[in-house]
Parts: sequence; structure tokens; C-alpha cells
Amino acid sequence: MASIILGMGFGWCSVSQAQTGGLGGGQFGGMPIIPGTEFGGITQASSIRVVDGLHVVPSVQVSERYDTNVFFAPKSRLQGLTPEDVITTVAPQVRGLYTDQAKLVKVNAVVGAVGGYYVNNTGLNFVGANAGAVLDMSDLLSRWRPGTRLTISDVYFYSPEPPTFLLGGESGEYVNPVLAGYQARRTNTSFNSVSTLLQLPINRTVSLSSSYTNSFVDYGISQVPGEGNLIGRKVQAYSVGFLMQVSLQDTVRVNFTGNEFDLGERGVFSARGSNLGWSHRFSSAVSFNAAGGVQVLSGEVNGVSLSSGNTIAPFGSLALLWQDTTTTIALGYRTGITSSVQSRGEAMLNHAISLNMTQNTPIQNLVGLLAANYSVADGYGASSGPSLSWTTVRGTAGFLYRVTQKTFLILNYSYLNVDNVIGERHSAFEKHMVQLSLDQAFY
Repeated sequence: MASIILGMGFGWCSVSQAQTGGLGGGQFGGMPIIPGTEFGGITQASSIRVVDGLHVVPSVQVSERYDTNVFFAPKSRLQGLTPEDVITTVAPQVRGLYTDQAKLVKVNAVVGAVGGYYVNNTGLNFVGANAGAVLDMSDLLSRWRPGTRLTISDVYFYSPEPPTFLLGGESGEYVNPVLAGYQARRTNTSFNSVSTLLQLPINRTVSLSSSYTNSFVDYGISQVPGEGNLIGRKVQAYSVGFLMQVSLQDTVRVNFTGNEFDLGERGVFSARGSNLGWSHRFSSAVSFNAAGGVQVLSGEVNGVSLSSGNTIAPFGSLALLWQDTTTTIALGYRTGITSSVQSRGEAMLNHAISLNMTQNTPIQNLVGLLAANYSVADGYGASSGPSLSWTTVRGTAGFLYRVTQKTFLILNYSYLNVDNVIGERHSAFEKHMVQLSLDQAFY
């Protein structure tokens, strides 16, 4: 079953599950992100095999969780408040699957809502929303030029609980540098990201590869006493380059990449550069990806030109995937420039490590899941004011049981430790969470 659940790389989870902390590696301590599957893929009850025509699949996930810190804040700043709580979450959604008779065009779309109901902190009750779609036209374009790939996707969510890690791609490189491990405190958050990926064969061994992502994140008023508001931003990430198949096991790639950060009145800056990558398949079960390069920083933030400090920043990635019929292990490392969301819109150099693992158990249809993430970032280049940094550690362990094709049970425990620093001020906290979820589809 693990071989079905996990594919290649580090993919997106169901947004409704992300908001509830359920399967898929959500805002805090969800189950491991399931690679290679749009919106959770086969690990969701609403996911079915795409067949001819249009299929609409309603589903609902109901979760009960115990959380030791629902405010995502140091308990010293929560005087008079009760940080521990029991939360009931209901997340209905409708998935639409479409493919034409020749299976040349495929669409996977989802729209849903999520409601959270608190026992002790009823003022935190909320209703969030999510939507997303993936359009795959690879098979259609392959009729014109065999091997061509084209996917276009969009994902949106509104939630008071921002995600921690929005990272990853099949080779471990950044897909979207909007959030790279920083755990924002509880605040209403709107997020949208549109992405496209194109791979066009030039000849039998060389292909042109390009990608583009346009994202924004907006934060509302902080719901934590004494905390200022977070900084929203728009980000464009793009790459263009060549892939060369040098052997049956090896692929080399050269890319030009760039990230454009728009921080509103705080300024605009960019990180542009190039990298060299290598992919190697050791066996049918083990593959490896590596990439490295440099980016040049330019622009102005808070009235200070980035050219007055360090202007050259490293970026790169490593990814190792082990996948057989019972076990899947994905280990990744990424480093690159992102922007802060606290105090000022400073450029930050981020390092992130991730581990995702699934393991079949002796019990049929019961899979063990494990995930761990570590992220550290420090201010980079010219800046004004106090230094900024963050350190985020997240770990999750649990089980997924497929009762039927339409019914899933998920039990998981999660831990989060965060230390955000602004000058001499530390905002450190930790939280534990235990959650039981039922995911039921209707088709």
C-alpha cells in the first residue's frame, strides 16, 4: 500500500486537511505530506481513479483533537487565557474529476470549507475555505511532441492557522518560497498560488524545462495579545533551463532561476541566479537529486539598498528517495532566500530539512506514517534595525487505516517547537497535539 500512497518528491496536501492538522502535513503537525499526489491523492477517501467523463465526489472529514497551545504563542503572553483546548473540526468538500474519452486532458479540482469549534476558547471558533485545481495536458501535447509535459495548478485557502512548511518539488528544490518553515502566530490568513510546469523535448536526450509560480499571502489582525501584525507579500518564482539524459541512470540540468518579493510599502527585492543539478537512479527503489548554485540579491527594503551588504547568496537542494513495495522514505534538504513575515520585510537565508516516511504494517490496509521538519533562517544582506531569525522544529507520527475505499481513519501525534528572534526579544513556544480523524466519501 505504501507504494500506492507515495510517489516521487514532496507534494501538496489537501487544504482542508492542512487546516485541521490532518493527513497531508498541514499547518502544524499533520501527517507526512504525500508526495506526487494532488490534494492528498489516494490517501483521501474522495480520491478515485480517473475514468472517462466528469465525476463529482462529495466527502467530509470530522476530527477531534487535543491541543496544548491553540494560540501558537508563548504561554507567558497568554495571561488570563487558556492555551489548552479540545477542538472539533468538520471539513466538507467536493472533488471534481474529469478526463476526456481519450484520456488526453485530466482535471482534478476541489472546493471545500472547514469549521473549527473550541471547548474552552469559543472566541476562536472559525470557518475557513479552500479551493484548488490541477490541469494536466501532458498526454495531449505528447501527441504533437512525445514526452512533453504541461501542468497548470492553483490552490487557495483562508484560515486563522497559517501553514508552517510550504516547500518542495520532485527533486527537493523550492517550488514556492512564500513560507519556508516560519510558524506564524494565529491570525486570519489568505493564501493563493498559481503554478505552471512545462517540459519540452528538443531531441532524444535534451529537453527544455520551465516553471512559474505566482503567490500571495495576506495576514489579518493578530489574535495574540501584544503581538504586532505580520507582513503580507507577493512572490513570483520562476526557472528555465535544460535537462540532458546522459545515461539510463543519470540526468544533468542547468537552470536560471529567480524569486521576486513584493513587500508592499516596505520594498521590493529579488534573488536571481543559476544552478547545476544532477539526478541519479541507483536502482529501481533508490534515487537521488542534487542541485546547487548562487543568486544575486538586488532591490531595496525598508529604505536600505541590498547592494550595500552581502549580495551573493547560496541556494540548492538534496533529495534522497527510497521506495519499495512496503516502505517509502523521502529525505530532503533545501536552502535559499525567502522574506521575513515579522517586524520588517528583511531578506532571510533559510535552511530546511525534511523527512517523510510510510511503512506498511502486518495489519492489512494499516500504514504507519512519520514526518519531521527542521527550518532555520537568519537575516541576510543589508538591513536596518534588530537582527531577525527563526528556528522551527516539527515532528509527526501516526497511522492511517483504510476501512474501505471510501472511509479512512487517521490517528496522529504532533509536536512543534518555534523560536522567533527580533533583536534581543525571543518569542519561543512549543505545542503538542493528538488528533483522531474520520474521512468519508460519498460516491
